[in-house]
Parts: sequence; structure tokens; C-alpha cells
Amino acid sequence: MGNKLDILHEYQLADQKCAELNNVCEKLHGTKRNNHLVAVYDEKLKQTESERDHLRVILQAIDAAED
Repeated sequence: MGNKLDILHEYQLADQKCAELNNVCEKLHGTKRNNHLVAVYDEKLKQTESERDHLRVILQAIDAAED
């Protein structure tokens, strides 16, 4: 029974955090701050994709060297 209560409590906490996050998102929607955050996120996403591409090339080179 304790595990069930722990899971219920964790669910309630997660649900509360989601509600808080939704509230913040609603407040930011359409603001300059939101536009800035989206631009920064997009830039970080591009950097991550670029890093993945570099890693993929390195791994392919390692595979080719092993063959």
C-alpha cells in the first residue's frame, strides 16, 4: 500500500508542476521574452545537430579504420 501512496503523491506533485509550467507558458506566449527564448532554443538545437553530425562522421571514420 505504501508504494501506491508514494506513486499517487509523485503523480500529484508532477501534475502540480505541469499546471505551474502551463501557467508560465501562457504568460510568456507572444511576448518579446518568449521570442528570445525560442530563438536561443533554436540556436542550441542547431548546435546539437551539428555536434551529432560531427560525431557521426568520427564514428564512421572509426568504423572504416577498423575494417
